[in-house]
Amino acid sequence: MSLVQKTHLDILQDSLSCIEYSTQEWSLYAICNDLQVTIEGVVGEQSQYAAEFFAALEAVRITDTNSTLTIFSTQKYIRKAMNTKLPDWEHEGWVGNPHRDMLRCLAAELKARKAPTFFKLAEPGTPERLRCRQATILAKEAARTRENAQWDFTLPKDTALPGLSLQGNRQRVFYRSIREEKMRKLTPCPSTTKTLELVRKAAEESFGRCVSDAEIWKAVHTKELLPRTAQFLWKGLHNALKIGKHWGHIPECEDRASCKECDVTEDLAHILVGCRSPGQELIWKAAKSLWLEKEAHWPTISLGTVLGFGLAEFRDDRGKLKRGMQRLYQILISESAYLIWKIRNDRVISRDGEPTTEEEIVNGMDRTLANRPVKGKRPALAPQLVLATWSGTLDDEQSLPADWLQEPRVLYHQKKKKKKK
Repeated sequence: MSLVQKTHLDILQDSLSCIEYSTQEWSLYAICNDLQVTIEGVVGEQSQYAAEFFAALEAVRITDTNSTLTIFSTQKYIRKAMNTKLPDWEHEGWVGNPHRDMLRCLAAELKARKAPTFFKLAEPGTPERLRCRQATILAKEAARTRENAQWDFTLPKDTALPGLSLQGNRQRVFYRSIREEKMRKLTPCPSTTKTLELVRKAAEESFGRCVSDAEIWKAVHTKELLPRTAQFLWKGLHNALKIGKHWGHIPECEDRASCKECDVTEDLAHILVGCRSPGQELIWKAAKSLWLEKEAHWPTISLGTVLGFGLAEFRDDRGKLKRGMQRLYQILISESAYLIWKIRNDRVISRDGEPTTEEEIVNGMDRTLANRPVKGKRPALAPQLVLATWSGTLDDEQSLPADWLQEPRVLYHQKKKKKKK
């Protein structure tokens, strides 16, 4: 048996399969690209876990309730979820669970069975592991056939109990439940939806990642961001910055909607990558120069690239994530964007249109990267992470002492051009 799931982009992202009908043993496998998926009006986060939960649900449904069912998987999560997390999820009313409809249905089907159901890990070198490999082949074949799956997450009437238990739950669970209920009634903002699509497209083009809305919002709150920068980027995603068309509805302020230098309606994309005023071009050039000291590829800078800075991933030949590279990229993109925003505000508000000098811009870039304050009471970073982030970008790095991390030094240095006499 093979089942295939389609995303709202009409691309088959999930496939799963199972074999060995006669022995009632099922092997599960999932292929996905972590896109957001809509299933009969139920929106959830698509993932390998979702595919495995759905496969387990189908296995339980078509198996005789009087027969012992054993489900093998190459992943530990489904076994842990069914054996240890299920009671907590039910007690908390499935609050915060992206697969709640599927899991509630699975829990109800498991309780209705008269025979036991076992979730086991397919250990390497066992026959069950071989079945999982066979399931992998079936899953890929199913994905190529582009078959439609029938989704049914309807709960039996006697098990469809809404809400969560009032006894033994914490206040945060009730708060999240109320927030989720309110969020269901909200209509997505068109401008925010458009911006999220720009970020999603940029992440796919630059890094080959298909991301969900939740991943985009989570990336804005990465620990590498300072609060002021995070707030700026968060407002950018919401299109909530007071620029451009915002001033068109305020009497006697309509002239603030346009860029005086370029004579166009101002928006965040224009400020960050399109304006001819001194600032953005020089800052991105300096950021690119620093980045190329460590990495050969510099992505095309756009509004989607900037707002999706936290979605970038850099891996070595073995597929291991390079945390130092990722951290450097996040710092460079986010701080460069925020510096451009500050320079623009200084020019428009404080200087009455007078452009910022090149020396001021270079010094601002140097100061921004070298003097990043500590965020709150966060513990000190591991020396290995600091070295992985900045090695290869330091001025005169070969002459640095072995314990240079303990000394106050400048991390970034832009050579000043000699003035012509």
